[in-house]
Amino acid sequence: MAQKHKKNKTRRHLATFRHNSWIVVRSLFLGFFGICLLAALGGLAVLFYINASLPDYRQLDQHAAPESSKIYSRDGTLLYEFHGEVKRTAVGLNDISGDLQNATIAIEDKDFYSHGALSFTGIARAIVANYKSGEVTQGGSTITQQLAKNALLSRDRSFGRKLSEILLAYKIEAHYSKAQILEQYLNDIPYGRNAYGAEAAAQTYFGKSAHNLDLAESAYLAALPQAPSYYNPNGDHPDELEARKNKVLDDMLAQHYINQDQHDQARDEKVEFQQVKTSIIAPYFVSWIQNILTEQYGEQFLREGGLKVYTTLDLHLQALAEQTIKEGVAVNTKKYNAWNGALVAVEPSSGKILAMVGGKDYFGAPEPAGCKPGVNCKFEPNVNAAVSQRQPGSSFKPYVYVTAFGPQFNYNPNTKVLDAPVSFGGYTPQDYDGGSRGWVTVRKALAGSLNIPAVRTLNAIGVDNATKTAHALGITSPLQNCGLTLVLGGCEIRLVDHVGAFAALSNMGVYEGTTPFLKIEDKYGNTLEQYQAKNQQAVNPEAVSELISIMTDDASRQYIFGKDDHLTLPDRPVACKTGTTQAWKDGWTICFTPQLAAGVWVGNDDGELMRSGADGVFTAAPLWQKFMLAAMAGQPLQNWPVPPGIVQIKVDSAGRPYTSKNATGGRYDNYAWYALPKEFKVPAGPYAVTKKITVPATAP
Repeated sequence: MAQKHKKNKTRRHLATFRHNSWIVVRSLFLGFFGICLLAALGGLAVLFYINASLPDYRQLDQHAAPESSKIYSRDGTLLYEFHGEVKRTAVGLNDISGDLQNATIAIEDKDFYSHGALSFTGIARAIVANYKSGEVTQGGSTITQQLAKNALLSRDRSFGRKLSEILLAYKIEAHYSKAQILEQYLNDIPYGRNAYGAEAAAQTYFGKSAHNLDLAESAYLAALPQAPSYYNPNGDHPDELEARKNKVLDDMLAQHYINQDQHDQARDEKVEFQQVKTSIIAPYFVSWIQNILTEQYGEQFLREGGLKVYTTLDLHLQALAEQTIKEGVAVNTKKYNAWNGALVAVEPSSGKILAMVGGKDYFGAPEPAGCKPGVNCKFEPNVNAAVSQRQPGSSFKPYVYVTAFGPQFNYNPNTKVLDAPVSFGGYTPQDYDGGSRGWVTVRKALAGSLNIPAVRTLNAIGVDNATKTAHALGITSPLQNCGLTLVLGGCEIRLVDHVGAFAALSNMGVYEGTTPFLKIEDKYGNTLEQYQAKNQQAVNPEAVSELISIMTDDASRQYIFGKDDHLTLPDRPVACKTGTTQAWKDGWTICFTPQLAAGVWVGNDDGELMRSGADGVFTAAPLWQKFMLAAMAGQPLQNWPVPPGIVQIKVDSAGRPYTSKNATGGRYDNYAWYALPKEFKVPAGPYAVTKKITVPATAP
């Protein structure tokens, strides 16, 4: 009996547990269902709200043209207007080459005719491709979505805008045929050079109607809309344009629009692009600006955002720079087999770029005639040598010596360094003449651009320390994997950075940031960016003073460069350094006054060697001097300040302290400061000493 009672009790407990469990499960289900219902209702409310605020899809044929962006010089002169006069000629689909239609579909939306407003396979394909590459390389938007976005919506990247794009795409698909959608798309899409639509693009790039485009021309045009400025045939990325054109052809072949023979013939066809006829001032500078703006704001916003970009460009100096490079390169081509050149000028007190010339003729033809761009052209008009990476030769040495002059190492211009053969792990540097001079002062070593003392100095202070100095002054190149050859220009840098870094040296080591921008406004007048000085003390000012004392000392370099070396100005101090890469591949001259820093590169775009003996002092220095003579004409004489800790003394022509005993031939150099050697005893006589310092007598 007791056992039966126990069983009944167990059954009652089990029934209670089941009942309670069901209550819990039902509550959880109802709660989850309620949350889902609320989310669905909320989502529907958002969709209804967005749908109600959508523009009328029937506005496709009347939508306003994009607003152009404008670039100005520092005085407000218009340099260039992006899409200032929109070129658009609407034509029927039958008046557009079938090759261009097929090429566009192949590269932009391969399943255009088989999917609806969205392509879920295209979205999946883009996700996979972007995941594999680690970056966004493909988009999943259909041609219909792109038409909705470009023609009817804003350019923001919000979730709401994307939903609007999708809803509009469904409406467009419901009311227009595929042929009508493709026709509208091909009449609306921007191709660059102010050309909107296939007809305007065909006329702009090839001087013919869209109906007459051949397969290769169609592939090029289909390649452009992804990034028209970047793929501009006259821009800085011809290889990338060629690669994308070939991808268009590959996709057309894979999708059976063309056969193998057509593919191969179009791939090998040499297409002639029409030269840009739009008025443009300072084209190399503007092209560089355009690339920077594209990276910052995106291609679409730059094309249509109505930006007003006020730059630092000085039109007077720009005109001088362009004339100098054009005339100087003509001379260098005949004398030294140097077919191109570049010049950059920067204001030291602010870091503002005042002039930039990236080549002798932006609108010129590649030279020599018949050369293949990117392979063997000594001059290519679309290569901006001012922002190209090139080895600077000995013009890099000041970064090493100014590091050595700093408080960490305490070198000075009178420090002795051994100019004698030495090997560093198998690397054996040599002076330009293969000789050696024993113990020399740093002044003599740098002024005469001796290589062995420079490498010894770099080895003593460390490559990493010199690299940090260069980067702190504004060199953006990585400066990696060149070891001790760094001091001889073994790593590549850009001319614009090199001049900007020298400008910071002229500013007593204060780096303000090399910039081409004064202000950027949107189309409503709101300021997006504005110049602000960085005011960073990148290098010890006393170290800079010691460096300047050598770079301004023309007498100390005459034992190597001679008296007529084009590295001086007749009425003012100037600090100079030249550079020549191995076997005379590149020639450099970078110099500065307190008011202006300017640098010149000369050489060949394909890297072909100049003639033997084409040192930077012969090829680049004459161009630098010609520019600076005109640029500094009428400017007041200025000198660099002498910071605390620097000894300023009167010296004779041999660099010895000036006294009554050696007064003959003496000079007082207001812009050169000579640090005194260890335990130097000041002699009697008419000299000036601001402060005495203690320095090592010889380098390690």
